[in-house]
Amino acid sequence: MRSIARIGLTAAVAALAGCQLLPYGGGDRFSSTVYDEIPVRPVHFPTKITYPDYTMFGFAMYEEDFRSDLRLDSISCRRGDDGRLVVLASVRNMGSEDIYRVPFYSGDMAAFRVAATVTTATGAQERFEAVRYWRLNVASNAVLALNSTTIPAADVTRIDVVADPDHVVPDPIRDNNVLSWHGAIDAANPQCEVRR
Repeated sequence: MRSIARIGLTAAVAALAGCQLLPYGGGDRFSSTVYDEIPVRPVHFPTKITYPDYTMFGFAMYEEDFRSDLRLDSISCRRGDDGRLVVLASVRNMGSEDIYRVPFYSGDMAAFRVAATVTTATGAQERFEAVRYWRLNVASNAVLALNSTTIPAADVTRIDVVADPDHVVPDPIRDNNVLSWHGAIDAANPQCEVRR
């Protein structure tokens, strides 16, 4: 029995003779694959110049920026009282935040703007616009009438409409803000309907 204990003790000493202790080297203690994934949290400077005010004692209450999705659903045409072409644009707020009025470069307070460019067969272009002055709630529609052009309706061959060309709405993906129409328009009964 003593010989078996001696052989076991000798085997254990031989097995442990190759082990070494490594001292703490500083940067090797924590794995970078785990701790590099935590992003740095920015500290925002206290501001209270936005409406609505999403701050508490001047500091932002939410880390994420607000997102809205302004979708241009459809455009259509009609004949105005003076016989000129009027373009109607239907816009929908598909985001998670209401779109509030903000100061524009013109000095007006508005939620967003819709601009249209009409092109004739000769290549002449005219741009006109409509402004939404009131707030647009989530999942709400707004129909804006882009006022009459000076180009006669019969000469128009192309209409391009852009919702929020000023990039005022915090809409990170703007692939649904543009609609275009091509063709010929009858001056007596203009038809240029395009739906998304």
